[in-house]
Amino acid sequence: MGDLETDFMDKIKSTITLPSIDILFAPHHGRKSGRVPKEMMDEMKPKIVIMGEAPSGNLDYAGYDDYNKITQNSAGDIVFDCVKGKIHIYVSNENYSVTFLTNENLSNKYDCYYLGSQVV
Repeated sequence: MGDLETDFMDKIKSTITLPSIDILFAPHHGRKSGRVPKEMMDEMKPKIVIMGEAPSGNLDYAGYDDYNKITQNSAGDIVFDCVKGKIHIYVSNENYSVTFLTNENLSNKYDCYYLGSQVV
């Protein structure tokens, strides 16, 4: 959703139809200025929200409380290995973890550490 701002999304939310999605890269890296309106989030139903690399004080964590999140500030580089029916996720911070992904015990690759897999 790039640099979309909340004000603009509020203006267009009733005029567009959005598909269901697997991964949402939060606008403005997840800053409060790019919070996706609830109606749009309900329509897209993302399985994972990526909170980008921005000062943590500017990030709108609460705006995405109902969603599984990966925070790039903590995870570091993120690699999505898309295969039929699932996405294997790797991150550069070996100490980063989440509880919502399935552990398929895959080997580390892409110079990153296996975080887990998401069925799509």
